[in-house]
Amino acid sequence: MAELLGKGSGGDDADSGDEDEDGDGDGEDGGAEDGEENEQTILEEYKLWRKNCRYMYSFVSETALTWPSLSIQFARADTFENKTKDTKYGVTRNLFLTTHTSGEDDDYVKLASLQLPRSLTEQKELTSEELETVNSRLKISKKFPQAVEVNRVRANPFDSKVWATINASGEVYVYNVDARMNEVWRRKLEHHTANGFGLAWDPTSQHRLVTGAEDKSVAVWDYRDSTGGAAAASLRPTAVYNVHTDSVNDVRFSHRRPGVFGSVGEDKLFVLGDCRSQAVTMQRTLNAATSFNSLAFSPASEHLVLFGGDDANNYIYDLRNMDRCLHTLVGHKKPVTNVEWDPFHEHVVASSSMDRRVILWDLTKIGEEQLPEEADDGVPELLMMHGGHTGGVNDFAFSPEVEWCLASCSDDNIVHVWAVKDEIARSPDVDADADLLIDPAVLE
Repeated sequence: MAELLGKGSGGDDADSGDEDEDGDGDGEDGGAEDGEENEQTILEEYKLWRKNCRYMYSFVSETALTWPSLSIQFARADTFENKTKDTKYGVTRNLFLTTHTSGEDDDYVKLASLQLPRSLTEQKELTSEELETVNSRLKISKKFPQAVEVNRVRANPFDSKVWATINASGEVYVYNVDARMNEVWRRKLEHHTANGFGLAWDPTSQHRLVTGAEDKSVAVWDYRDSTGGAAAASLRPTAVYNVHTDSVNDVRFSHRRPGVFGSVGEDKLFVLGDCRSQAVTMQRTLNAATSFNSLAFSPASEHLVLFGGDDANNYIYDLRNMDRCLHTLVGHKKPVTNVEWDPFHEHVVASSSMDRRVILWDLTKIGEEQLPEEADDGVPELLMMHGGHTGGVNDFAFSPEVEWCLASCSDDNIVHVWAVKDEIARSPDVDADADLLIDPAVLE
């Protein structure tokens, strides 16, 4: 483990050379300082995390960028041709990244590559010497210039060669690139007039996406032109929803109910819409004490929704009864920035926060009894805390193809790609009936 962490440390921008090659982040520090925390304390916590990596992870890659990335996502395997080829012990994967330069430099969306050990993708044990040959150093393969910083980049779940962005001006673009990462076409989706963070593809419809911004609106799009082709340079939304009274922070589609989407924002509202009927089916103030920065629908249940609060807590609700919260996940200390459901394990969710942490939660452990010394480590459902960042975590993503593998990016210019150790990840099998995933009686 220690060898892999060392191998992956430090940026290596193979094409442009704009990453911090010594891996110490000295060139650009995008936010390791925290006004509420002692810088020395943060450094000590980081050293302790690094020392204990071998007990928590089967793999960690750490790369220091020139500028922090506000967004991160995996591309599916075999989407792109990479200079870094698969080897006997490593397989190449790609990541989408952005730059947050605050106007001090050019902004880009970047496609990066790295190798993952085959021990993660196959039933194959590797020796420490074999692991040393895996090139887990993140390399920038292609850069796409942007007029302003991009807040979110999201790949189409049906085809990673098609991906979308939303930026600080509220502009939305859909890109289509070829296997060599060259742009085939780019289309502007015209509607929003202010800074935007909400962007999501519909997992049930290949050409549909939803966006939300600080102009208080939510827009649904079909990125094809009226003929179903790709000729139009710009498009207008198929529907616009003006329900929120303040900035929209996040938007997501349901995995189980085609065309159904949700949005949350600074007004504390949760809005549920159906783009098939263009109707708003629910608008509800979830919690008068906090606004919400993120939401995610369960991929296994049409009823369960996870919300990330500005108050540092995560909230699980059942759409059939929004009058009460099923359970509150308590563990973060600062606003939650993103929430996601594990694509492989329906009982596992994750959340990131400005407290420098990504937390994995096992919902089957809610309500388990704890010994006093166990309670000191957090609630029973807190499966693992990824504490390697020294700045607030802007975004994270699960790999759609490799179990227990995630990527995260933070204000300290760092990108981590990491895999949870089997001893931590192992959990009892869960009944496939998602409605039994959370027993309300247990959550009371």
